[in-house]
Amino acid sequence: MLATVLAVASACGSDDDSSGVADRRSDQVLDAATAAGLADEVADLLALAARGPTATFQITYRGTEGAEIIVYQEPPNRRADVVTNGRVVESRLLRDGVSYLCQPDPTQGSGSPLACRREAGALSAPGAFSDEALDAFAESLAGAGDDLELTVEERTIAAVEARCLVTAPKEGATLDGTGPTVDTLCVSPEGAQLLVDVEGDRVVASAYSTEVPEGTFEVAPAPPGDDGAS
Repeated sequence: MLATVLAVASACGSDDDSSGVADRRSDQVLDAATAAGLADEVADLLALAARGPTATFQITYRGTEGAEIIVYQEPPNRRADVVTNGRVVESRLLRDGVSYLCQPDPTQGSGSPLACRREAGALSAPGAFSDEALDAFAESLAGAGDDLELTVEERTIAAVEARCLVTAPKEGATLDGTGPTVDTLCVSPEGAQLLVDVEGDRVVASAYSTEVPEGTFEVAPAPPGDDGAS
């Protein structure tokens, strides 16, 4: 049911217009969710989630065996780092509409500084809904009203008071593995995804900030002989 929440934000507008874009998008989602018959508190949470792609944040998602994913967003720029044992082993960057893949320079051995090259395709990482994913999610909720119980609650995640949507089969429903499951989505006051627990796959933030360090979106040069494009 909530599989679409794992889709991420599209490229956003500039800092100058992100506030207006967020307001318009939030209002659109609120109106659509209300017209679809969703409860006010559910519609309000979806409207909050619609602000995620235009928010500024830094989120750390903890993995296993010392691994982490750190997502930085400051529209229109976005970055996702894969961290192992405290060291960035891969970084994917979207800066001014151009995507980059950054990895340690193979000519300098393990632990060398990252070098970046242009790469085609979208930047895929958790953190915020894309417009398309949020629309699909809202439609799926509205279409499953007879089967699902929707509950909005508050939880503290990464020292942040998050608002959460819990979807569960209605009383009497048979859990046979083919129907709805108990899924949870939690977002920050800015609309960023702090918890996604979907069909047994769980991603939860261990740290969250509304500030991004200076220099986060600088692009390190590619090594000699790399033309910087893939």
